[in-house]
Amino acid sequence: MVELAGIFVQIGLLPNTDFLKDSEVELTNRGEIIVNDRNETNVQGVFAAGDCTTVPYKQIIIATGEGAKASLSAFDYIIRSGQ
Repeated sequence: MVELAGIFVQIGLLPNTDFLKDSEVELTNRGEIIVNDRNETNVQGVFAAGDCTTVPYKQIIIATGEGAKASLSAFDYIIRSGQ
């Protein structure tokens, strides 16, 4: 038996973004999607959130908040663009 204070599960370090390599969406050399503070990518109207982005601290609570922010940013984009 090992005495410990907690267990941290980590599934992977590299994002699953290979499908974007031939797209216009900018990625880091690690494959993370580059986003700004509104979760916008370099492609107009394309938003990203979660551990696959350049947002630091890959934690589920952070990813959840970033998902909410990305969806609100996308909603704002749609409303402002009239689409």
